[in-house]
Amino acid sequence: MKKQVYIILIIAFTSLFYSCDLDIDPTDAVSDSIVFENASNAEKVLNGTWGYMMDNFLRTYQNPGWTSLLLVSDAMGNDVAIQPGKYGYLAHYSFTNITATNSTTAVGIWTLTYKVIDNANHVITKIDGVPGDDALKKRIKAQAYALRGYIYLNLGTFYAHAYAYDPQALCVPIYTEPTTNTTKGQARRTVEEVYKQAEDDLLKAYNALGEYSRDAKHKIDKQVAAGILARLYLQKEQWADAQRYAQEAHKGYSWMSQTDYVGGFNDRSNSEWIWGHGQTPEQSTASYSFHFKDVSSPASYYYSFMADPHFRDFFDDKDIRTQLFEWDVTRYKGGLMYKKFRFRANNTADIVLMRKAEMVLIEAEAYAEQDESVKAIAKLNELRQQRGAATPDLSGFSKEQLVEEILAERRKELFGEGFGLYDIKRRQKSVERKEATGLVPGTDIPVKGHTVLKFPKEKEYFSKNSPYYIFAIPESETTNNDNL
Repeated sequence: MKKQVYIILIIAFTSLFYSCDLDIDPTDAVSDSIVFENASNAEKVLNGTWGYMMDNFLRTYQNPGWTSLLLVSDAMGNDVAIQPGKYGYLAHYSFTNITATNSTTAVGIWTLTYKVIDNANHVITKIDGVPGDDALKKRIKAQAYALRGYIYLNLGTFYAHAYAYDPQALCVPIYTEPTTNTTKGQARRTVEEVYKQAEDDLLKAYNALGEYSRDAKHKIDKQVAAGILARLYLQKEQWADAQRYAQEAHKGYSWMSQTDYVGGFNDRSNSEWIWGHGQTPEQSTASYSFHFKDVSSPASYYYSFMADPHFRDFFDDKDIRTQLFEWDVTRYKGGLMYKKFRFRANNTADIVLMRKAEMVLIEAEAYAEQDESVKAIAKLNELRQQRGAATPDLSGFSKEQLVEEILAERRKELFGEGFGLYDIKRRQKSVERKEATGLVPGTDIPVKGHTVLKFPKEKEYFSKNSPYYIFAIPESETTNNDNL
């Protein structure tokens, strides 16, 4: 941060009704007097920050903006089996990339997050002083708080162990004022302080957004802020707060049909999507993530995010989600495809960031942890019934057994949405991978599954709270910041 140059991204809407048709060319020579001339210009800063965050490759095609962090989380988890030899995320899957201080992903994610924070800081500290409608300025400031809180929550998630493991462990620096190339680098703050910053920002946003009605699903309204707060309280194990905010986040959103569930997860108009980012052929960087997790479309370049064959065992045969499984006997012979994500015909795909299903599962987990098993089971079954899945009698389960059932349902429902490593870390679990055996049914093709079954060091098998689960602070940052 000490040598970071402030970059304002100006972004203009070309259509009121298709607000993701955006010009994201950066302008790095615009003075504050112009950028913050009025509230409308300040909102362009906020929109430009979002465009930079979502639709800007981080040094390589492997890292399509914010979606690269979501891909990393799943690649480092249990259920994605990355094809050996394929471009993208094999090193993350092998636990050799994100812990490397010079890797493109480690440097890219760090740079992206702190540039987003810096732009949010400019908006938050300057918006009150610009001319314009007070209600508009209040809403812009609230959304900047929400975006900053979201980023700090993710920094706390991935740059340290679980909150409950050690709240006093060092995490990342906190910046709440705009930086310049003379700004002194800050020291790392504790996990507790980083989560507190995120919580304070998100609560300010939640309380200020009021009845704001957004015109695009990528914008943050009160329900999106509530959903991010639900995630935060889930990680802090403040179960009652997690349940309350999750319930509010999905209020008014309806379940998608089973037909929609197998439709490709590529359309932000989906009735379950609370928060999502739209894509067009002209603005499609975030869509590039589908080249990794779309394993069945001919247009997919890499189709590398295959499913662990053991993942299929979590599902009963009546579950609509089982229709997404198919053995690959042509391109990656013996791999198990899970065809949840598919490109649209124009080779674009919208990005899901928050869904009703996730919020219902947060409710279920929170109820279970509060010994309200009847409510927890009801929430779990609400989701399962929508997917056509069995709803066995769980009334005799202990709290621990019920929580494990809900965590398994999260794996089934949220596959590929960025929760793989996230859930392992927050629950202080170990990565679990098993070798695949046998033949593809009806063929003589050997089944292919996980190829990485331990950490890089010889005989260092997967364990809970491993340093391999923590993202590295880039070497360039530690070199330039004397306080790290």
